[in-house]
Amino acid sequence: MNAPGIKLGVIWNRLVAIVDEAASGLVRSCYSQVVRDYHDYCTGLFDTRGFMLAHSTRTTCGFIGVIGEVMKHFVEIFGDDVQEGDVLITNDPWLASGHLLDITVAKPIFHRGQLVGYALCIVHHSDIGGRRADIESRDIYEEGIQIPPLKWFRGGKEDRSITSMIRANVRTPDEVDGDLRAQLSALHICETGMQRLLDDYPQDTTRDIAARIIGLSEDSMRASIGAIPEGTYANRILLPPHGSLTDPIPLVMTIHVSSDAVELDMTGTSGEVAAAVNNPVYYAKGYAFYALKLLLDPHVPNNEGCIRPFTFRCPEGTILNCRRPAPTWGRAVISHSLPELVFGALRDAIPERLIADCGSTPISGIYSRGLRHDGQPFLALQSDRGGYGASNGADGKACLSFPYNTAAIPIEVTENETALVFVRKELATDSGGPGQWRGGLGQTVEFKVGEGSVAPQGEIFLSARGAMRAEDSVYPVRGLLGGECGRGDSLTLNGGPCRHGATMRLKSGDTICLTIPGGGGYGPAEMRDPDMVLNDVVEGLVSLRSSRDEYGVVIDPQSLTLDRDETAKLRSTGPKQAAE
Repeated sequence: MNAPGIKLGVIWNRLVAIVDEAASGLVRSCYSQVVRDYHDYCTGLFDTRGFMLAHSTRTTCGFIGVIGEVMKHFVEIFGDDVQEGDVLITNDPWLASGHLLDITVAKPIFHRGQLVGYALCIVHHSDIGGRRADIESRDIYEEGIQIPPLKWFRGGKEDRSITSMIRANVRTPDEVDGDLRAQLSALHICETGMQRLLDDYPQDTTRDIAARIIGLSEDSMRASIGAIPEGTYANRILLPPHGSLTDPIPLVMTIHVSSDAVELDMTGTSGEVAAAVNNPVYYAKGYAFYALKLLLDPHVPNNEGCIRPFTFRCPEGTILNCRRPAPTWGRAVISHSLPELVFGALRDAIPERLIADCGSTPISGIYSRGLRHDGQPFLALQSDRGGYGASNGADGKACLSFPYNTAAIPIEVTENETALVFVRKELATDSGGPGQWRGGLGQTVEFKVGEGSVAPQGEIFLSARGAMRAEDSVYPVRGLLGGECGRGDSLTLNGGPCRHGATMRLKSGDTICLTIPGGGGYGPAEMRDPDMVLNDVVEGLVSLRSSRDEYGVVIDPQSLTLDRDETAKLRSTGPKQAAE
């Protein structure tokens, strides 16, 4: 890509700064932990055609393939019927980001009387009504209130009937309404930022700016595709059954790479299922495109041009292109596996660019609701992380989200806002997959329903879902180039196993323990530097037994010093053979 001119570079950076300032304004004015601590949102700026110019840098990553589509839908639906002060709203899963909990608001931006673009903000809300937060919904009608594309504000005047309808259908109306108002503040920041930018550069129109930014980004991505040898690559994985399902869920991908374009074909993937894990196509496409963006051209800020060279084909009626009224509440547990599906297909083509599988894929989530000790209702999300996969030259990071990029909600926040009390939250020793480069560690999280003065008023309804990626499962956390699988995956209630995703009725003192796997290793474990293994043992990341049996490193258990001679002997015979 030719370097952009200085002026264009300044304009481009300002656009990114505007959407990031809007995201900060959203976080500072929101009501819910989902926005404030979890960071499940995005903000964006668009030209008049709905082409994305800038996308907030701290955001949920799958929105890269979503926000441009929902904005184009708004443009198509409302056309020229917009005026200054209008605000558009929807949570239609098939037009926006895949489930009802994500509410999208957008605002036309006018400058000197002319429409010059749009601002958009998507937020995952704490509640949208419906039966409850789980994957047992049978259709979209059980999952909450549906908001078709509407004008929430007309010329700056709020349609209170829309607001009242939303408030009447959710369990936490003040929190949901507060987050919607925070979204309005984000739109206002985008609007004023764009207007000031155009004041400073009166010779430039948004269409001119869009043409240059999008064109340069598209050229850069097409040039970067050359890093993958031309050809056809394929991968197939089985995901564990969810909810009431009994059979694994196949995902099949065929990647066709030409000199400057990539087509992803999902033919052969599972059909729609009778659990709330189905995906409208735009959400699925977003996570597939995100993986390619990471691999090929990660440093160009996200915009329309970055994904134009990609095509996503998926038959209608499949789990990644479901039809209304399929239930979609937990669609992320399927789409979050798409980056690993892409990476697996390209393992033989560009292994040096890839990471091993991540123990945090797909997202783990614990949803709880009830009445606190003081009678106040709560509805909360808790999400913990597994280990990041190792890569060529680097160990995986512990407890890092991938591919969804949300933050871990502090346990102090959860304890303060719910009736849950944490017993422990700690790294799980030996959970990182052994390898020349070790997988990041997963974690064990144990909590209970409060007792005594912090006991809830009545039962707590809780749905917990871990990664479901034990080593002996259909979908282990695989290593790369001889690296081994990440370990550790369990979910228990009062010491006994319980079903992922099912809603449990808990009483005071009931205890949940969740272990999330570590990431996969990269390269053979016997090639890991013995001094690095020693450091892992000293830090409690790897056990003495694992250091010997899997890495072939002999460490004195008393002094915790490395025995280099014995290590050399053990590695000459092979640690696994010696262990047997």
